[in-house]
Amino acid sequence: MRRSAFVCLMLAVGAVLAAQAPKAAPPKAMRLYVLDCGLLNITREGVERYHVTTAEVGETRMPVPCFLVAHPKGTLMWDVGVIPDDDVEKAAAGGARYDVNPTAAAVVSRTLRSQLAAIGYRPADITYVAISHAHKDHTANLNQFAASTWLTPKAERDFMWKPNNERVEPRFFSALEKSKWVPLDKDEYDVFGDGAAIIKAAPGHTPGHQVLVLNLAKTGRVMIAGDLYHYPPEREFHRAPPENEFNVQQSAASRTKIEAYLKATKASIWIEHEWAANAKLKKAPQYYE
Repeated sequence: MRRSAFVCLMLAVGAVLAAQAPKAAPPKAMRLYVLDCGLLNITREGVERYHVTTAEVGETRMPVPCFLVAHPKGTLMWDVGVIPDDDVEKAAAGGARYDVNPTAAAVVSRTLRSQLAAIGYRPADITYVAISHAHKDHTANLNQFAASTWLTPKAERDFMWKPNNERVEPRFFSALEKSKWVPLDKDEYDVFGDGAAIIKAAPGHTPGHQVLVLNLAKTGRVMIAGDLYHYPPEREFHRAPPENEFNVQQSAASRTKIEAYLKATKASIWIEHEWAANAKLKKAPQYYE
């Protein structure tokens, strides 16, 4: 059997096995699953737009993670990838590719829904869906969650359907235009009502950019920070936000606010696109609790 045919067969077998996973029961304590939604190859120009050098960042590639929060009262999907699952399945063993912009090229070889199925979840069963922001590398599979309650600031929702907005891909979220949504118009939103999962406003990168703070019983308090930063040296060396932010001054103010929050709460920050940190994270079916 040729290698390509063998790989395709293994992918098909894996998909069947994932589909047969029993439906997950609500956990007794909140869990966080980290899912692999691909990677971005970034050009030198793409790195330097963040006011850092390739030497300072070392690894220039960016992971594209997705996150599932499983809580006794329901589930929350946070960020949903860069290439739709249907496109990934069509590409099969070669992996799907997509030019996000002239400085970032995406590669995805695993579907989000197969990873969810392997731990007992279907997109249609997810209680809530939220994105850190609406850029193309965080929204690819939103249409799969049209049955979920969408948690988003009105400013971000308006930004997504703004005519001729090159920073978004409308086909990724067309099914959400008429779906149920909750406008997040305050600094914090308590997703499950018990303080375990808090969405905090951090606008600037986009009009309604937000971060997710989880208070896990064993792991402690973790902030999944969206695109507040892209590379650790931005934060370490206090570099200014890039000029292509929706609002540079607002981004800087959000960074200051979030840093004060991290210090006050002793929360850890996860920079979503940080390669080295992501490589060390437990991936589904393992989880944090």
